[in-house]
Amino acid sequence: MKFTKVLFFSTSFTAGVFLIAGSLMFAQDKKISEKEAPKAVLNSFHMTYPKAVIKGMSTETEKGKAYFEIESIDGNVKRDLLFTSAGKIAEIEETISTDGLPKVSIPMIENKIPGAKVKSAEKVTRGSNVTYELAVTGKKGKFEVVLNKEGKIIKSQKVSNKESSED
Repeated sequence: MKFTKVLFFSTSFTAGVFLIAGSLMFAQDKKISEKEAPKAVLNSFHMTYPKAVIKGMSTETEKGKAYFEIESIDGNVKRDLLFTSAGKIAEIEETISTDGLPKVSIPMIENKIPGAKVKSAEKVTRGSNVTYELAVTGKKGKFEVVLNKEGKIIKSQKVSNKESSED
């Protein structure tokens, strides 16, 4: 009986820790309407990207700081932007063609991933820091590759079929 109580409490405690840790690890996004967004955010967006169309908005918390995310499309470019409540752009993620990647990157990717084909590419700008996030397929599966602004691989990992089908 004593063992059963200890097992029950230790299992309950462990489950509680995992639930709390899981909720802290993942950013909590909450969909919002344009009416709920600060005017400074909308003004900044429309001034910076006058031809872009808003496809969705949400609030997001990263490292304890609140941001407003705008998902948009501007011609053929899909762009996600993170704004502070004051309307300052904190991050820009935008689709680019492989022509927009640093020239040295494609041979490096092909060397690291046999049979590599870049399926999609995004340029990510955080302040003055620029990286590129790529979805790549190769002979051994699907990969997520991150390049620095010079085109050198800074991260490469295989993604499971479940993860890649969600994109």
